[in-house]
Amino acid sequence: MRSRFSFVALAAGILAAPAFAQNDAPSGQWAGVVVRNGARAPVSLHLSERNDMWRGRLQVDGASSPLDSVRVTGSRVHFELPGQGVFDGTVSGDSMTGAVSGADRPGSFTLTREKPTDLFPYSDPIESVGP
Repeated sequence: MRSRFSFVALAAGILAAPAFAQNDAPSGQWAGVVVRNGARAPVSLHLSERNDMWRGRLQVDGASSPLDSVRVTGSRVHFELPGQGVFDGTVSGDSMTGAVSGADRPGSFTLTREKPTDLFPYSDPIESVGP
Protein backbone atom coordinates (compact mmCIF):
# COMPACT_ATOMS: atom_id res chain seq x y z
CA MET A 1 0.00 0.00 0.00
CA ARG A 2 2.83 2.36 0.90
CA SER A 3 4.64 1.80 -2.41
CA ARG A 4 1.41 2.41 -4.33
CA PHE A 5 0.95 5.77 -2.57
CA SER A 6 4.57 6.68 -3.31
CA PHE A 7 4.08 5.82 -6.97
CA VAL A 8 0.91 7.95 -7.19
CA ALA A 9 2.64 10.89 -5.46
CA LEU A 10 5.65 10.59 -7.78
CA ALA A 11 3.43 10.43 -10.87
CA ALA A 12 1.44 13.48 -9.74
CA GLY A 13 4.66 15.42 -9.17
CA ILE A 14 5.98 14.54 -12.63
CA LEU A 15 2.73 15.55 -14.30
CA ALA A 16 2.52 18.83 -12.34
CA ALA A 17 6.16 19.84 -12.95
CA PRO A 18 5.60 21.37 -16.42
CA ALA A 19 2.78 23.55 -15.05
CA PHE A 20 5.02 24.88 -12.28
CA ALA A 21 7.94 25.41 -14.67
CA GLN A 22 5.71 27.32 -17.08
CA ASN A 23 4.61 29.69 -14.29
CA ASP A 24 8.26 30.49 -13.51
CA ALA A 25 8.90 31.66 -17.08
CA PRO A 26 9.15 35.46 -17.18
CA SER A 27 6.62 35.90 -19.98
CA GLY A 28 3.82 38.32 -19.25
CA GLN A 29 3.27 41.86 -18.08
CA TRP A 30 5.44 43.34 -15.32
CA ALA A 31 5.20 46.70 -13.52
CA GLY A 32 7.52 48.45 -11.11
CA VAL A 33 10.23 51.08 -10.82
CA VAL A 34 13.74 51.89 -12.01
CA VAL A 35 15.87 53.75 -9.46
CA ARG A 36 18.78 55.89 -10.71
CA ASN A 37 20.70 58.33 -8.51
CA GLY A 38 17.83 58.24 -6.01
CA ALA A 39 15.20 59.14 -8.63
CA ARG A 40 12.39 56.62 -9.15
CA ALA A 41 10.72 56.18 -12.55
CA PRO A 42 7.70 53.92 -13.17
CA VAL A 43 8.29 51.15 -15.70
CA SER A 44 6.17 48.56 -17.44
CA LEU A 45 7.72 45.51 -19.11
CA HIS A 46 6.12 43.01 -21.46
CA LEU A 47 8.00 39.79 -22.28
CA SER A 48 6.91 37.03 -24.64
CA GLU A 49 8.47 33.91 -26.10
CA ARG A 50 7.74 32.13 -29.35
CA ASN A 51 9.80 29.31 -30.85
CA ASP A 52 12.58 29.80 -28.26
CA MET A 53 12.91 33.47 -29.25
CA TRP A 54 12.26 36.09 -26.58
CA ARG A 55 11.13 39.62 -27.27
CA GLY A 56 9.76 42.45 -25.25
CA ARG A 57 8.81 46.05 -24.82
CA LEU A 58 9.69 48.44 -22.01
CA GLN A 59 7.80 51.58 -21.10
CA VAL A 60 9.71 54.13 -19.00
CA ASP A 61 8.00 57.39 -18.01
CA GLY A 62 5.37 56.87 -20.71
CA ALA A 63 7.82 56.22 -23.60
CA SER A 64 7.52 52.68 -24.96
CA SER A 65 10.30 50.97 -26.94
CA PRO A 66 11.08 47.46 -28.22
CA LEU A 67 13.89 45.64 -26.44
CA ASP A 68 17.15 44.39 -27.97
CA SER A 69 19.09 41.22 -27.11
CA VAL A 70 16.40 39.64 -24.93
CA ARG A 71 17.71 36.44 -23.32
CA VAL A 72 16.24 34.19 -20.65
CA THR A 73 18.45 31.56 -19.01
CA GLY A 74 16.81 29.78 -16.11
CA SER A 75 15.75 32.50 -13.69
CA ARG A 76 18.07 35.11 -15.27
CA VAL A 77 16.69 37.75 -17.66
CA HIS A 78 18.82 40.04 -19.86
CA PHE A 79 17.65 42.78 -22.22
CA GLU A 80 18.95 46.00 -23.66
CA LEU A 81 17.24 49.27 -24.42
CA PRO A 82 19.17 51.88 -26.41
CA GLY A 83 19.52 55.06 -24.39
CA GLN A 84 18.41 53.36 -21.16
CA GLY A 85 21.13 50.70 -20.73
CA VAL A 86 21.54 46.99 -20.16
CA PHE A 87 19.12 45.31 -17.76
CA ASP A 88 20.12 42.10 -15.96
CA GLY A 89 17.64 40.63 -13.52
CA THR A 90 16.58 37.55 -11.62
CA VAL A 91 13.03 36.20 -11.50
CA SER A 92 11.67 34.62 -8.34
CA GLY A 93 8.00 33.73 -8.65
CA ASP A 94 6.16 36.94 -9.47
CA SER A 95 9.10 39.24 -8.64
CA MET A 96 12.01 40.41 -10.77
CA THR A 97 14.92 42.45 -9.44
CA GLY A 98 18.13 43.53 -11.08
CA ALA A 99 20.64 46.14 -12.13
CA VAL A 100 20.87 48.62 -14.99
CA SER A 101 24.34 49.25 -16.43
CA GLY A 102 25.96 50.67 -19.54
CA ALA A 103 24.05 53.94 -19.40
CA ASP A 104 24.99 57.39 -18.17
CA ARG A 105 22.94 56.64 -15.07
CA PRO A 106 23.35 53.09 -13.72
CA GLY A 107 20.75 51.88 -11.26
CA SER A 108 18.44 49.10 -10.20
CA PHE A 109 14.93 47.90 -10.98
CA THR A 110 12.19 46.03 -9.15
CA LEU A 111 9.19 44.56 -10.97
CA THR A 112 6.11 42.56 -10.04
CA ARG A 113 4.24 40.33 -12.47
CA GLU A 114 0.73 41.58 -13.14
CA LYS A 115 -2.07 39.05 -13.01
CA PRO A 116 -3.87 38.54 -16.33
CA THR A 117 -7.29 40.12 -16.38
CA ASP A 118 -10.32 38.11 -17.35
CA LEU A 119 -12.39 40.05 -19.86
CA PHE A 120 -15.48 38.03 -18.99
CA PRO A 121 -15.21 37.21 -15.27
CA TYR A 122 -18.82 36.14 -14.80
CA SER A 123 -19.11 33.46 -17.51
CA ASP A 124 -19.04 33.13 -21.25
CA PRO A 125 -19.81 36.27 -23.23
CA ILE A 126 -23.45 36.71 -24.21
CA GLU A 127 -24.10 35.49 -27.68
CA SER A 128 -27.21 36.34 -29.61
CA VAL A 129 -29.19 33.62 -31.23
CA GLY A 130 -31.96 34.72 -33.46
CA PRO A 131 -34.58 33.49 -35.84
